[in-house]
Amino acid sequence: MKRFLMACLGLFIVATLSFYLHKPVLNAWHAGVLSWHTFRLSNTALPDGAMDLSRYRVTIDGKPIPALEDDLSALTYNLEKNTLWALLNSDPVVVELSLEGELLRSIRIEGVRDMEGLTHVSGDRYVIAEERTHRLLVVDIPDGVDSVHTQGVPTLVVGIGSDTNKGFEGLSWDDDGQRLLVVKERNPMRVIEVTGFVSFVVGEPIKVGIREIKSPDSPELFMRDLSSITHVRGVGHKLFLSDESHMLVEYNAARQSISLLDLRAGRSGLESTIPQAEGVAVDSELNIYIVSEPNLFYRFSPE
Repeated sequence: MKRFLMACLGLFIVATLSFYLHKPVLNAWHAGVLSWHTFRLSNTALPDGAMDLSRYRVTIDGKPIPALEDDLSALTYNLEKNTLWALLNSDPVVVELSLEGELLRSIRIEGVRDMEGLTHVSGDRYVIAEERTHRLLVVDIPDGVDSVHTQGVPTLVVGIGSDTNKGFEGLSWDDDGQRLLVVKERNPMRVIEVTGFVSFVVGEPIKVGIREIKSPDSPELFMRDLSSITHVRGVGHKLFLSDESHMLVEYNAARQSISLLDLRAGRSGLESTIPQAEGVAVDSELNIYIVSEPNLFYRFSPE
């Protein structure tokens, strides 16, 4: 109880200073909010089935991938191949990686620009998100090819927000709910559900549904930004990655935050703070993978 009261007092003091001094302490105010939620989640009983991110420790710490000269952005796990797939930030290329962070192959994606989100659906099927255009594309990437063209592929534009440089930042296929989950980076942060698009069959009626599943002003979105999202198959929980807040947060099926992985130096076994976390994925053994610009690879495993 004493720790709780001290945390509340600290937040009150920072809030008071923020009122009188405005911008100079806004960062301090946000740091106080993050500290409060870190304290709250570390002292909250976890429901059955929770991943409990606090028990995860880094097992591959910032491994460079020298074969990649461009910035890594987005990450997804292909259960059928037991490999990871990522995007390059400016060059329109998708790369396949081993679970040890070794480059296996590169595939150029023709007809796209500013790719920022990637998720595996099933088989050879993936969904790609373009940040500034808010465009989603369903793309098949078969074995043995080194390039894929997007001309004629199923495409959906979801026009949300007017800030084109703060558009779609991450997406994840929820196989349990047969829906696509999309996050907008900030200004404001948004979490959107898209149904009926990925399963669209040419020649049949189009029944696409789009709805916001987390209000932008929700107190549960206490991070500074959203850089990626992943649905944990079988568990039913979601992991939200924040680059600016240096944290990964677990949400349950009721959309409540329940545990947190601190991505700063000295926490979770990390030698240094993850500089710019851009993608997160979880494998079948519940190991967590994160990629960071420019070309760093991390793996976290439960103790």
